[in-house]
Amino acid sequence: MFQVGLERKNILVALAVTLFFLIVFPPLFSNVRLMFFAPYLIISFYQKSYITCLWHSFLAGLVLDLLSTDGRLGLYGLGYCLTTALLYNQRRHFFSDSPSTLPIMTFFFAVISTLIEFGLVNAFEKPLTISWGWIQTDVFYMPVLDALYAFFVFILPALVWGKRARRGNEYFM
Repeated sequence: MFQVGLERKNILVALAVTLFFLIVFPPLFSNVRLMFFAPYLIISFYQKSYITCLWHSFLAGLVLDLLSTDGRLGLYGLGYCLTTALLYNQRRHFFSDSPSTLPIMTFFFAVISTLIEFGLVNAFEKPLTISWGWIQTDVFYMPVLDALYAFFVFILPALVWGKRARRGNEYFM
């Protein structure tokens, strides 16, 4: 088996990769709004305590708040903390060493975070309307892209170039 377990991933490397994509990707594809921090936060769910994950979520949201131009300071931080609070205990339903866990949890994180952000914008700024187009793009298609991002950036490289897990004196595939 290949080592793709979330509890064995280097969290600092995941943060560096996340920050790299956060800086490089948006200027190239400005109409695609990925949740770059979602895979990093999911990885932290499997390695850190609940309180530490809430701090990671707050700081990730704060970075997004500072980089955004819409003037919603604190919205991402609050939304990411609420999403983490709802999703953190669900990690026990997914095996940390399964290659599908990170994309699935990233999808759930993106859906929940989108719905929470929608509620926060409705509560604090202006009422928004729900349309089928919004549901399709923001609640389904974009979370699927977030899950694909998690798979291709964080899981696939470990599957292709990762070390094989050693069991006894032989390597198993």
